[in-house]
Amino acid sequence: MGSSLLHSLPQDVRRDGERLFNVSMWCIGRDVTHADNLLLRHGFTRERMPAGQQGTSAYSGALPGGGALTLWGFGALCRVCGESIYVPRDGFSPVLVEESRVTWPVFQAAGLGSPRAPTTPCEQSAARAAVSVLARWMAGYEEWVLGLMGSGWRHECLAARAKASPVSAESLAVEWRRLAGRVEALERPVVDESFAPPVGA
Repeated sequence: MGSSLLHSLPQDVRRDGERLFNVSMWCIGRDVTHADNLLLRHGFTRERMPAGQQGTSAYSGALPGGGALTLWGFGALCRVCGESIYVPRDGFSPVLVEESRVTWPVFQAAGLGSPRAPTTPCEQSAARAAVSVLARWMAGYEEWVLGLMGSGWRHECLAARAKASPVSAESLAVEWRRLAGRVEALERPVVDESFAPPVGA
């Protein structure tokens, strides 16, 4: 079996998604340390990590159109299409989580049990839908932050990174929407126009 069959997303989409996710998660990490905690202000709730435990706090909120999103420093869990899809920050390759086997709350990726790669067409479609929803939520969140804080705050966030950002503060939302479009295009059937009847025939 080819390795491409084991992934719901092509390698280039995963690579670009990982790069973008790393930048945005860094920025969100700065947002939650802001005096106003921007993620809470955006309507999310926080499950604080207990003292002495390793990991990151969990932030949960609703997704537009239904579903729910949980964010940690290590990734995101999207509950869409009747599935729980975990998108890791490292690799950006969506996997299915069986929530009934998870002991909540979770503060480390290992707490999500043994997520598995989506194998059936329905599971792969759900995984792509989750990535698309996540990407569009990220775009909307970046637009909200820009409207609330102005571009200076994101410039400050990106300047604090050890590595230069591959994405500018102003283009984060645009790049997330572009990624969502690329993922959504994977669901559309490929039409071979060489078999289409000539116009006017």
